[in-house]
Amino acid sequence: MKMFITCIAFCVASISHASDFSMNLDEQISRLFLKNTIGLRYGTPAEEQIVPINTKELYYQRRLTPFKGSLAIPLVEVSVSQLNVGEEKGYVYGFGPAMHIPIEGSQGKLNFTAHAKVHYLTRDDYGRKRYGGPVHWTYAFGIQTKITGNTFASYLWQHMSNGDVYAYNPALETHTLSLGIHF
Repeated sequence: MKMFITCIAFCVASISHASDFSMNLDEQISRLFLKNTIGLRYGTPAEEQIVPINTKELYYQRRLTPFKGSLAIPLVEVSVSQLNVGEEKGYVYGFGPAMHIPIEGSQGKLNFTAHAKVHYLTRDDYGRKRYGGPVHWTYAFGIQTKITGNTFASYLWQHMSNGDVYAYNPALETHTLSLGIHF
């Protein structure tokens, strides 16, 4: 019983000293180590295509332990995209590593961001536009800016191709905008 009372007293003292209730909500959120991210991306081709194309993506990232002595923040990303080619639609499932690197002098408001993923396309033939096969790879890099304590927007340039695994290997390069939230 004595140990239980001591533990409760220690916890109450720690909470009362650790919390500064004069901070606003954004300041409190910005001090948290938010390990999860969920976001939406929208992409359009970087070059003119023979049919209208766009992508709509929902993604989840899990922050990993940062490398010792490095500013790079490693993450793992899982995504589900809708690939719209003209009037045709297909889905793209992706998985792979990602990272953020804070840009010096921005007080944590700007990050260089990048990811590389392997994808499975539920559909790779859209009539006039073919992607050669169901397995593809992407790499992307860009800039991310903080909107509030836990929300952000980013721009990515992304390249997708099948890496010459199939006889036909067209690339799709997109300009991608995203909005997301850390939690």
